[in-house]
Amino acid sequence: MKVSWNRWLIILICALFNLSFEYSARGVAQFVSRPLFMLALFGIYLTYFAMLEDVIVRYHLTNYQLFLVAFLYGLLPTAFFTGNLFNHKIYWGIVVAGVNVGTVFIIGILAWGVVQGMITLYLANRLSPRDWDHPRMGPIGWVVCVIYQVAVLAYAHTNPVTPRGTPIGYVTLAILVLIPAVLLVWSLRSSKGKARPFQPSIVMDILAFGSVFVYLVLGTCLAFGPQIVTSQPLNELAVKLENVWVFVSGLVFFPYRLLKRSDVTV
Repeated sequence: MKVSWNRWLIILICALFNLSFEYSARGVAQFVSRPLFMLALFGIYLTYFAMLEDVIVRYHLTNYQLFLVAFLYGLLPTAFFTGNLFNHKIYWGIVVAGVNVGTVFIIGILAWGVVQGMITLYLANRLSPRDWDHPRMGPIGWVVCVIYQVAVLAYAHTNPVTPRGTPIGYVTLAILVLIPAVLLVWSLRSSKGKARPFQPSIVMDILAFGSVFVYLVLGTCLAFGPQIVTSQPLNELAVKLENVWVFVSGLVFFPYRLLKRSDVTV
């Protein structure tokens, strides 16, 4: 039982951290007025990290492999939940082959890859170091998680204000999915990571706990400012500052990882 609790505690911390990411842009008012929507968001993160934790333990993912998984998964909600992959009104409006380049960089690489990937899992292991022998989720759990993900994304995509892609945009999306998928499969076949005991890092501590602080402040203190509306109403200033923090996180993480010359334990 102790080993099982370790697994679910890691998953819960990951889901709550990402919910704080959502809280920063949506504000406390939306969390109070739209509890079912927030519960659905929590379910998205909970099921995603439940599956991801299984993959991490099974394959002992390296930072590179984990980054590919996070970027690959992040394309789905970005395309079908928010539609921001195809939204030409955000991130400088630079659209190439039907997709917003700024969205791919800010949301795909920096948000999903770094903040919602590396920093999330570092924080979870900082608070509850992974037991690499914990039991993995069974087939029924995987089926439930996949069905939930598909159902929520499909329902969200019916929102009439969600930006839709052009035919070339969906072709580009398929290519964006295919490239990291091939790289991931090739990497898993050619090399396998090793189970590593957790090693704390001052730099990652600053990014992880700093993120929690920034998100809570933004969601609480800027909850009632001017709003922008994509597929969902978001607090304009909070979103801008959140994007600044995401950019800073990437600007710190990538050089740190290169200079470190070894994986960050996540």
